Amino acid sequence: MNDKTKILIISPSEIITNGLKVILARTEFVVDSLADVPATVDAGMILVDPVLTSYNSVFSFGLPVVAVIHAAYDERSLSQFSEVISIYDQPQVMVRKLRKVVSGSADSDPLADGKELSPREKEILVCVAKGMLNKEIAYKYNLSIFTVMTHRKNITAKTGIKSIAGLTAYAILQGLIDIESIK
Repeated sequence: MNDKTKILIISPSEIITNGLKVILARTEFVVDSLADVPATVDAGMILVDPVLTSYNSVFSFGLPVVAVIHAAYDERSLSQFSEVISIYDQPQVMVRKLRKVVSGSADSDPLADGKELSPREKEILVCVAKGMLNKEIAYKYNLSIFTVMTHRKNITAKTGIKSIAGLTAYAILQGLIDIESIK
């Protein structure tokens, strides 16, 4: 790609901003950053941290706006964004999502390209998020422990998330589980 897309990152967190800059440095994106929403924008896309109370004003620029999340957010509030990337996403997943926004692709599923979780994998993911052991999951679904372990490996491969906490956050963000059900 000859033309580079300019991205403006708006986040009060230097760690998030600098991390995104490192991830995007070797791609077709040129990155600039600010700690708060400016009066004008010279960019092709905006990445914004929804913790900013003034983030709603970025929609007035008429550009694609991508949420950069680092906690659980209400699905309805995230639906207004062109895309949502999480600090728990693998770098290649983040870049793929941003490329889809630039290309105007309607498919915003982070597990695109044939990597969507199967219904059984979603069931296993919910059980993992609820803190169930492999043995308990196997008993619940009448599976062998090895089958459960295979499902868990596939879930990790498809999502790029290795920790139970990360998988729990992913399940909440995907609407597979309610945060109240895991307390």
